[in-house]
Amino acid sequence: MYSFYNVAAIGTLLLVIYILTDFFRNKTKNILSRLIMYTFIFYLLNVAQITTRGIVFPPQNDFTPGLQLVPFYFIGDWFNLYYRSGFDWFFWNSVKLSIYNVIMLIPLGIYLSWLFKVKRLSKAISVVFLASFTIETSQLVLGYLGFVMGRTFNVDDLILNTLGGVTGYLFTELVKRFVKGSVGERGKITGN
Repeated sequence: MYSFYNVAAIGTLLLVIYILTDFFRNKTKNILSRLIMYTFIFYLLNVAQITTRGIVFPPQNDFTPGLQLVPFYFIGDWFNLYYRSGFDWFFWNSVKLSIYNVIMLIPLGIYLSWLFKVKRLSKAISVVFLASFTIETSQLVLGYLGFVMGRTFNVDDLILNTLGGVTGYLFTELVKRFVKGSVGERGKITGN
């Protein structure tokens, strides 16, 4: 007999306890920065839950983690699914999962630009790729040890996650430049 433990729920409970303690200790000092950091931690907890589907305890030996090391295999998978059954549930589920992999790390790219003030695109790409690599490696190792069920190391997930994170970073940088440019133009107009 084993049980699944929700990483996000347990982590959020601990985070709320920490937030309350922090609020009583520091009151409203740097409250906006602290709130943004709390949202980042909450985001990380949810990514951990989504990518592990929960921690299994006690560990099970009947889970077999897998490896998928062929880049862009998901595209061939879409063609095969379409060829076999057309636009059925399996096809659209595969498309949906690919889109979810892109969406999942978009917030990380936003946090890199907004919270951590990363200035160079190459650094953002590296951080997002390493975060995705850590997720995939954790799935493989935790699956091998029996703490998570049915998870694989998938190179397509690395590609799609990195694409999503970089998209979030570039979008945030674009918005920041637009806002900065708008404020600068208004300053010139009112200054004349």
